[in-house]
Amino acid sequence: MGQRHQLFVIARVGKHYRSLAAVHHQWLYGVSALRSCLRLLRIFSDPGNRLALKHELDLAAAFFKDKPPPPSEPEEYRDAESTTCPFPFITTCLAIGASYDSKTGQVQAIHELRYDMGYDQGDNNDGITVIDVTDLDHVRYCFVNFGSGDIYAADEDDEDPQNAPPSDNPATETPLPGREYLRGYYSESDEMVQRNMDVIEALDNTPLVEEVALARTWPWGGWKKEAKLKAAEPLYDTHDGNTTKSLRDMAAAKLFDRLLTSPDDDFDPSLLDEVRNFPGFQRMVKEYLLCHPGKVGPTHASAHLLQLAYAGEDCLQWNLFTELDPKTIKVALASDALKGATGISLTASRNHEPAELLKALTSLDRLHTLQVLDQPDRKDEGASNRLFDALAESDPPLALKKLTLTGLYANGIRQNIWRPYRDHPKTLPAFPVVQLLVSHEGKDSGFVASSELQLESFYLGDAPLTPTRFINGLFQYLASQMLCLLSYNGTGLQCAHCFSCGPPALGEDKSSEIAALPTEAYTIAKGSYHSSAYKGVQSKLRDLTPDSWMAVVSKKSDTEFAGVDSPSTTRMRFKYAFVRSKATIQVDQKHWRGSDIQPAELEVADMEEFLHKTAPEVDTSKLAYHISNLEDTLVQATRARTILTTPDEEPLFSSLSPDEACVILNKFVAAMPQVQQAVARGSRWGIGEDAWISKLGFDADEPV
Repeated sequence: MGQRHQLFVIARVGKHYRSLAAVHHQWLYGVSALRSCLRLLRIFSDPGNRLALKHELDLAAAFFKDKPPPPSEPEEYRDAESTTCPFPFITTCLAIGASYDSKTGQVQAIHELRYDMGYDQGDNNDGITVIDVTDLDHVRYCFVNFGSGDIYAADEDDEDPQNAPPSDNPATETPLPGREYLRGYYSESDEMVQRNMDVIEALDNTPLVEEVALARTWPWGGWKKEAKLKAAEPLYDTHDGNTTKSLRDMAAAKLFDRLLTSPDDDFDPSLLDEVRNFPGFQRMVKEYLLCHPGKVGPTHASAHLLQLAYAGEDCLQWNLFTELDPKTIKVALASDALKGATGISLTASRNHEPAELLKALTSLDRLHTLQVLDQPDRKDEGASNRLFDALAESDPPLALKKLTLTGLYANGIRQNIWRPYRDHPKTLPAFPVVQLLVSHEGKDSGFVASSELQLESFYLGDAPLTPTRFINGLFQYLASQMLCLLSYNGTGLQCAHCFSCGPPALGEDKSSEIAALPTEAYTIAKGSYHSSAYKGVQSKLRDLTPDSWMAVVSKKSDTEFAGVDSPSTTRMRFKYAFVRSKATIQVDQKHWRGSDIQPAELEVADMEEFLHKTAPEVDTSKLAYHISNLEDTLVQATRARTILTTPDEEPLFSSLSPDEACVILNKFVAAMPQVQQAVARGSRWGIGEDAWISKLGFDADEPV
């Protein structure tokens, strides 16, 4: 059952169009499909996502280079998990855009499909959405209907002729703009259309995917004959660099080639003297390296040419140079010409230890953006996981503000808990919040059916959340609790998506930059969404330490139900605190000390104090903007049948006192035996020792 819809990301990589990611949505059609599409366009067009998108597109070009063209007939469908997720950043962007609407606070559970599946191989009855990211400056979209489903069919139980679909249904097997796709569901004058005219008009102003691009991606489709004929014409490889060169450029290229192919003992940088003063010399060097990335490797000449080509650049996009080793990177970065770089993008090396790479990066004093992506055909996420652990162990630590690793995104989207519970884990100082604890209070707390305790614990130490990104994510999470009053499966899905979507800066930042889904929180949420067997399962409470923070939230909600013809009234308020201990406090049952944490043992901070301690450069006056937005959400959440307000003489949002924070912390400590029992019950559903529930750090054999 449902209004089943698939969403795809395609791109021209090399000589062919390819599908790079696909997801299934069980309930997406009509206006909701248009809203989802517009979110995806904003995500894939956002400057904050550009570096990772370009990197994965480069990796895709190399991955497909020696593979045959797209098949003329659909291949047998294989499960997505038969391989690692080849393009996890693109897949995560697609999944989040398809499933989370920050304006309504609603999250739908999507399912990842195999990246190269056919456009018509899904369980479908409401068409597909296609996003073309070939040109990131002009991302395209379209909807496609086809005859295999019951799209636009009337509901079997709907006897009202006014709800019957229009007779002039849009065409099938052709790219449709949003306005035309919507014609199959509503007339132009329908209230639903009029209320969403801003979405429709935004899509009207967005370029459409060309039918020839669909025909090149899925040649067997029922596309028009003209599109199929054009699709059969060969494309040149955009990565071949076969542009016309001047005699001067060609002479310089011969010299660069000679340097790169000479042994280190014969390397003589003075050979460049004859071309160094050519106009555009730096451009010549860079273009040569980008056209011949395979020649850049562990040599003195490579390091020297990288210094010349990237002198003065803010972000060193070295991801095409897959043969670079940490030693060569270190030599290159020693140049004063590169000292000002704040970002670097690299492709993971499988033959070198991550600690060597981090040592090479220490000369970049201003580095705050680190991106290391792995190959699409990797066997696992080991390289990313080891690099993350090395970052946690590094001394002095890198002062990062953004970390993009293939494994962070792949583990999240695949629900592969990769940082299981352990004693005394190292925390990355750049990402100081390791856990969110939410206490649901008031008469409505019983609606949070994920736990009879009305307590929810979310581990966030496996996600790269800077202090500002965490705070933005927290405000989104609180807003979602106001917009969606009932959470029968817990609030884990909202939590995971809100922190993945939290903008990196405070204030009026409309960024759609996407961070990795927090793996453990998302895994538990998906498990709870699909099965009541995992009721009460949550992240294990971590030890309190001086070098990591917990965020504690008290949500109180009381609803008074009026008569049949009167709206209900919900009074809601939130209190919060950021907490860390002055000395390590162990809370695991094997080190049981009881639920007796005292305020004197803790450092308790509000948001402003927390930012002063973790990100002193941040302008905390911008917090007022977010508090005001949260109060505006209170008005937005008031609907015809529901009035949302605050309790008498209480603010909507305020900080917890140290005593109040301790009360909540001790509630979580005291509840650990009951969580243990819930995990023991849920573990019976696990399959083998690799089942996700076995990685939460509980004793699954504990008797119930």
